[in-house]
Formats: sequence, C-alpha cells, structure tokens
Amino acid sequence: MRIKAYFSLALALLATPFTASAKPTRVPSFGPNGTHWPELIPTPFMYDNTVSNIVNVPCNWTAIKNAIQAVTAAQANSGTLILVAPGTLSGSGTSSGATPVLESIGSTSWGQRVTVAPRDGYGSVKFQNGVRFVKVYGVCFAGFESIDISGVKMHGCQRSALAWIKCTGHLGIYGTDGFLTQGIEVVEVVQPNSYVVNDDSADLYAGGGGYDSWRFDGCYHAPRFFEVPYTGGKPHTDTFQMAAAGGGSYSNITLRDSAYFSSNNCSIQTGNVDGLFLEKCYVVSGDVSLSRYPHLPGGATEATSNAFNGSGKNFTAKDSVFIGGMGLNDTDSSRPWASVQNTKTNKSYGSLSAPQSGSWTVDTTLNENNSGMPPIPTDTYLNDIWKNPGATTSVQRPVFIPAPGTYNATQQVTMTCSTSGSTIYYTTDGSTPTTSSTRYTGPVTVSATTSIRAFATANGLDPSGVQPGDYVIANQVNAPVISPNGGFFSTAQSVTITTSTSGAAIRYTLDGSTPSASSTLYSGPVVISASSTLKAIGVKAGALDSTVTAANFGIGNTYVSSEAWTNIVVPTQNSRFTVRWNATPDGPFIDAVTGLAPAAVNDYKDLACIARFNINGTIDARNGGAYAALATLNYSAGTIYRFQMDVDFSTKKYSVTVTPDGAAPVVIAQNYSFRTEQAAATSFNHMALVALQGGTHTVSDVVFGTSTPPSAPQNLRVTSNP
Repeated sequence: MRIKAYFSLALALLATPFTASAKPTRVPSFGPNGTHWPELIPTPFMYDNTVSNIVNVPCNWTAIKNAIQAVTAAQANSGTLILVAPGTLSGSGTSSGATPVLESIGSTSWGQRVTVAPRDGYGSVKFQNGVRFVKVYGVCFAGFESIDISGVKMHGCQRSALAWIKCTGHLGIYGTDGFLTQGIEVVEVVQPNSYVVNDDSADLYAGGGGYDSWRFDGCYHAPRFFEVPYTGGKPHTDTFQMAAAGGGSYSNITLRDSAYFSSNNCSIQTGNVDGLFLEKCYVVSGDVSLSRYPHLPGGATEATSNAFNGSGKNFTAKDSVFIGGMGLNDTDSSRPWASVQNTKTNKSYGSLSAPQSGSWTVDTTLNENNSGMPPIPTDTYLNDIWKNPGATTSVQRPVFIPAPGTYNATQQVTMTCSTSGSTIYYTTDGSTPTTSSTRYTGPVTVSATTSIRAFATANGLDPSGVQPGDYVIANQVNAPVISPNGGFFSTAQSVTITTSTSGAAIRYTLDGSTPSASSTLYSGPVVISASSTLKAIGVKAGALDSTVTAANFGIGNTYVSSEAWTNIVVPTQNSRFTVRWNATPDGPFIDAVTGLAPAAVNDYKDLACIARFNINGTIDARNGGAYAALATLNYSAGTIYRFQMDVDFSTKKYSVTVTPDGAAPVVIAQNYSFRTEQAAATSFNHMALVALQGGTHTVSDVVFGTSTPPSAPQNLRVTSNP
C-alpha cells in the first residue's frame, strides 16, 4: 500500500502535476543533456510520482527541514520525495561563516537518498543570495535554479547530492573535521556564466577530515577572471580546484561527461589527489576557451594557457579532449597519469605527463569547431533538457541495503523498491531472476561471496530491469579509529586508537610516514605533546591489514592568518638565536608569510626575516630586496611543515630549514640578508603572519632557542619580488 505523507495538517492538498517518469538513462556527452541522475546511491527521480512516500511543503527552509527530520528509515529506504511549492529560497551566502540554510539533518544509514525538488518542475523554485548546507546526510537537492549571483555550498555533508541545478555563483563541496566525507554526487550542476571575481568557479576542499569517492557527472563550469588592478598578492583563479585544505587526504574522484573552460590559471587544478578518473570530459584553455568566454571588462587578460595543473597520482583519462598545457609536478608521482585511452590533445606533453599505460592522441588542428564543444547551457536549453520527460509504465529497480561491496562480516541484505505496490524476485547465484524465482519477504543472509540479481513487478506496469548486487565477504581488519581525530589544542592530548576487529593489533607512526607491521605497537593512550601527524593501521595474523587512518595534531598556542596582520609578542632577541614553528597551509596555492620584526607589523616592509608559502605552490624566503629559495619545495594543503629560522644580528643574516611532515629537512635559505627596509634592525620582539590570497595558514609550536652561525650562500634562485 502506498503511503502519501503530508507535512502539516494545516496544509491543503497540493496537486502533483506530473505523471510517473523513469529515471534517465545516461547518454555520454560533454556537459548536461538531461540523461544523468545520481546513481552511486539510489535516489528517487524528481519527476516520479509513483514513489512510495511524497511530502508536499511550502517554499521555506523551516518546512523543508521539518519534512526531512520527519522521514523515518523505513520511508527513506522505500523512497521519499519532498516537493516544494513555487517560490524563492533565500540564503545567507556560501562563505564558511555564513549561516547554513540546513544543518545536521538526515541520516547516513538510509539506503536511499531523500530527494527534495520543486513541485512544479525545474526552475519553479529559486535559490537566492547563496545557500549553504552543513552536515546534511542522505539528501539530494534537485531542480533548483539560482538567480542573480547565487552560489551553492555543501559543507561536511555525507551521502548527499546536487542534481539538475543552475548555479550562478561559487560552487563549493567541502569536507570537515572528524570524519571522511563519502558518497557525494554532483550531477548536471551548471555554472553557465563567466564573471570577474577573485575566486574559483568551483572548489573541492577536504576541510580536515578528507574525502573519498565523489562523482561529478554531466556538469558544466564557466571561468572566473580576477580583478585588475588588484591589491596584495596576485589572485589565483581556477575553474575547478581540488585540494586537501585543512588537512585530510582525498581520493577516488570521478569527473564524467563534464566540461571545463579555463580561468586565468587553468581549467582543472589538483593538489595531491590519489585517484582521479576523467571520462568523456572536455577540458580546454587558451583561444578555444576564450572563443566562448572572452576576457571581461575589469578582469585580467593574462594567458589562460593550461588546461590542467597540479599534483597527484593514479590519474586516468578516457574518451576525453584536452586543449591546452599540462602543468603537473612530480610531488606525488614521477608519472601521475596511470592510464590514457582514446583521449585527444592539441599538443604533445612532456615525460612527466606520459601515461604509464596507453597514450595521448595528438591532433594539433583541434579548435572550437572540431573538438566537440558542448552547447551553451542557456535558460532555453536547460528548461528543455530538465523538463518533465513524460509518462512511463516501468517499475523502478530494486535497491539493496547495505549496498553491494566488500565486507568483513556476514551481511543482512534488505531489498526495497520505490514503486508503490511492487513485488521483488531475486536469485543468489548470479542467474537472471523471473517471477518463478524466490520472492523477497525479508532480509537475505549473505555469509560468503554472493551474486544477487533482483527485479520488481507491479500491477499495470512493466517489470523493472534486473539489478545486480555482488557481495564479497573478505577477511580484512577494520580501519582504526583515532580519538580525538586531530585538530589544534593548547595542551598535550591523550589519544586512543581502537579497531572493532577482535584480536587485531594496532601499529602507528607519529612522523607522517605510512605505518607497517614493524611500526610502534599501540598498547595504550598515546600522549601527543608536540604537533604531529598520527597514522595507524590494524594488523592480524591471517587477515589483510586495514586501511590507514590519519589525524593531524597541533599542540600549543595556535594562530591562523587572515588578510589582517596577526602580531605575536615574543621574547626580545638581539644576538644569535633560533626560532622554530609549525605551519599548516589550507590550500595548495596561497600567498601567506610568517616573519620576525622589531615592532608590531602593519605592512610587509615592517618584517626583517620572512618565510613564505608562495602562491606558485613553493616555499621561499626574503633575501634583502627579493624572495628566493635554494631548493624547490612544493607544499600541499593540510601537511604540517616544521620551520627553523637561524638568525645572527652581528651579520644581519638568517637561514631557513623546512621539514615536511614525514620527509627530510630542506634548506630553503642560507645566510640570507634581512629585508632591505629592516637592514639596520638591532632586535626583534614580534612575530607576525598574514595571508592575502588562496587560503590561510595556521602557525603553532613557536619555540625560541640558541643558534649556530649560518654558512655561506650557494645556488641562489630568485623567484619573485613583491
């Protein structure tokens, strides 16, 4: 029996103006075409009025929140649509400090997402002023249209999705501290317009907890051009940027059937991603990008020559087009591209971009006319592809809970179907089910590797397709849990590490290196009294080692940079001394400095000794009138860097050594001169930090001591002179 729920007894019955519609079936494309829908986690289609539970609500965030909170697990698992009456939903912006429109609702245990969509179809409900969702779990927002310049941000959301949305402002998908963010899908989200603004079009940030297994499907991203003239550090704009900002790793990101047009820096910018999969993507820069999105008045006109920049490993490209340069570095791999298939480029790339398997297909004639450039996603186009596709008579496919995959123990598999009144038939040997197969009446016990196949029927409707579900029961130790799971603390922390696998031991490291069976054995709480990166694995004889769990800890007073100078009063120094500190950047390309001064700092020229996270992705230091570095040290978001600055007032010189977490020390500066404006300084009593572009950095564990004299300079390399 179908249940139709209503949000409030005071609400009048709101008619549902569409007929039953099947979920779209993907047709590969460059950009949106109305055939993509979230599929990693079952998600009711916004135009399907055969869904078992339909809730109609007025157009306000309180009504939507109450409706989501009222959904039971049984209703979510059998399919729930929350339909919003026409109107405008206003937010408070998408910045990290903006008040979220929805926060801490939903559930990560739901087998299906709950879909929230406009009752009268795409565009009948507008987003305005920027909307921010924080810790919303298991919900898909679909069919909304942004008006004016209005962005969308998902922050710390789990198993949630955005689909069929026009986003006229910034698109942000952020993780958060405390857990790994998984199961995010962004499907046919379109940023159709270019703007002059000192920001990226779209950002993916780990935010301290890391993220894994996100998919972007059928999306379209127009560029951003930074403002000229600008103040402070030079702005850095990308169209689609990925970074482990705030700490935490990120991996297994899929970009499929999507289009990216280059901003001033590039089209796609990565930072230490492990596993990036591009399929049927259109990634262009230079003249081809400018043919659609020319430079705008008030915006920078510098070359947009690179299609792809950054670092990482285990990249794959299939059935795609790249027009423009490939600016990768070898921070994570000497050959980041693991595999390339049937993918065209307009130029030959260097050895660093040579794939380990396959090859690029070079066609120097590629241009805007012969490269498959997707249609411009005008309002007319979007209204056409996202309209109600019409009636169908098919039953929806069954849903398996938990989802098929690899597990360490016996699973009780529940099957549901969102079509009201349906009956499910299944097999467990991989064969195709029929109406003579076993009828589903309750959870199926899976205690060994099993291939389930199921389909559903309902009176008056065609049967569904067959849904496969392969379950592997493996013997692997469950990943350790670290508590507290990292962060910045004023005092030492007692940290516990546990695993739910009986009889398993835990091995750990504190220097950022990957633990093994020979690493330190965990026997009780670990006291962390200095900033460290804790990594742990679970091991057990006869079982596979667990995956690695990691957490960053900052101990002591901490200071976070911003566009305003942060001044720290320190013990007066007037001879030879050493100062050490830890610094963690929250982005891969930021403009942030830490330095020493004889008084409170209000400008760069007030500093005498300076270490910098350069916006080009490297670390350098000030040498008199210019920044320089003896060695190239690329930095990454979320990694702790241990700085040591040795200063000698008798010579007005200093040296800088930087030790990345888990790596060897690197000498950045040796016998560098005080900044020219402070060449006569005789004492220091302030430390100061600032960040003007691309992100911020956190400084902790500031310690002063004695120093040995710096040696003579060598191999000087000047990088910039801001």
